[in-house]
Amino acid sequence: SSAGFEKEYVLRRSDGTSVYAARDLAYHTWKGRNFDRVIDVLGADHKLIGAQLIVTMRLLGERAPEIIHFEFVSLPEGSMSTRAGKFVSADELLDEVSGRALEEVTIRRPELPEPERREIARSVALAAVRYDIVRISPEKSTVFDWKVALDFERQSGPYIQYAHARACSILDKAGEFDEYIALENEHELALARYIIRFPRVIETVVTELKPHLLAAYARELADLFNAFYHFEPVLKTDGLVRRSRLTLVKATRNTLSEALQTLGIDALRTM
Repeated sequence: SSAGFEKEYVLRRSDGTSVYAARDLAYHTWKGRNFDRVIDVLGADHKLIGAQLIVTMRLLGERAPEIIHFEFVSLPEGSMSTRAGKFVSADELLDEVSGRALEEVTIRRPELPEPERREIARSVALAAVRYDIVRISPEKSTVFDWKVALDFERQSGPYIQYAHARACSILDKAGEFDEYIALENEHELALARYIIRFPRVIETVVTELKPHLLAAYARELADLFNAFYHFEPVLKTDGLVRRSRLTLVKATRNTLSEALQTLGIDALRTM
């Protein structure tokens, strides 16, 4: 075509009835006229359709959408392998990961009632899958490995959830306190400096449509908090030092909670 596409962008059948592309144009025209920003999230197999849509909207004098294409997520060898061309639905994947998450939660928290363990496991499974996908830049394909995605000790969704739960536990044990801040050492300063970057990260993610930057931020914040927790006692201190470190823990909890919820992940209070 004159727009440079080898494949024609068909809008009507020979009998005059419209096809999906025509209705899609009408829908995007309505969105462009009624909203400040239009963003389409499509699979990599829709790149041609997306490009044709943008060109056609511009030819019509309408505002074209911003389009993000996500590459495919494949699964490794085993019962859920996609290499042999087997299709695995999101429900099947979540059921499989939920079962494995329940095993891990049961090992860690055997004292919890089974319904609570199952509820936590489901949230952990969703976090594992969602984070493992969003942490990768959209244009890169990825292989989902449940062993990595469910590792509480590595840089995964559950790892970040666990850091949030740890902060909640510290604050619950501490009880009420008057906020105070006086940063004295490298771990406190590094954590505080990273927390105050959060608004700028959100602004960049929204402006540039790069959610993987928020995933990376949340993971790095969890890393810094865990280092702070390991080297700087909180509950075993007293006076102004205790209040200052509790204030830093509270700020970390709030920021992790906001980051997780923005990523569509539950900010669990216990795990």
